[in-house]
Formats: sequence, C-alpha cells, structure tokens
Amino acid sequence: MSWNPMTLGSYAFERDPDGCTVPKKARYTSMVKTYGGAVFFSWGLFIEGVEIEMSWKLMSATMFNMLQTLLEADAEIVWDKKSGTTYNVQLQALEGAYVETSLLDAPYRQDVKLRMVITSEVA
Repeated sequence: MSWNPMTLGSYAFERDPDGCTVPKKARYTSMVKTYGGAVFFSWGLFIEGVEIEMSWKLMSATMFNMLQTLLEADAEIVWDKKSGTTYNVQLQALEGAYVETSLLDAPYRQDVKLRMVITSEVA
C-alpha cells in the first residue's frame, strides 16, 4: 500500500501530523440575561470558523520552512486531509523549537504546532 500524504496548498507533507483536531461543525450560540429571564440565540452549525491544530513531535527544518512560507503568503489555501473532505483554510500560526544536534545531519524542529481556521468546504 502506498502512502498518500495530506496536502496544504500544493505542498505534500513529508510526514503527517502526530495529532490533529477533527474538523467538524461547531454550533454558534449566544445567551443574554434579561429582567425576566434569558434569551437564547442559535445560528446553527457551521464548519466555517472552526479552528484546527496539527502537531508533530519532530519535523524536518525543510518542512517547517515550507509551512512558514505558506503562512507568510497570507492567503487562503486548500487543505486536503486525504479522508474525503477538502477545506479552504487560512493559516494562523506556526510554532516549534529549533534543535541542532551532532547526532543528525541537519537541524530539526521539535514540538511543532500549526494552527489554522476553516473558511469553507471545497465543493
């Protein structure tokens, strides 16, 4: 069986995340207390606005730099999880400790977190 990595824009991940928020619709509500009780408002369930966090224990510096380039592009891109549904997303933040060691040929990133928000589902 061949490996089919998830993609972000045109970049195919070297390694899928160790952890990832499950993309699912969120219910948007508000409640206001009034003199006689409370009023509850519900706008339904939407995928738009749902925040996703992916995490890796270790990541190559090359992959981190590519994700940083996508973040700095400040544009909506397509996230394909390779599990059926594809989403348009905006990247919010990328964090990870830079580690340089003589045990590896190249530096790497540790405890990496990529946060993004879903703007729409791709039809």
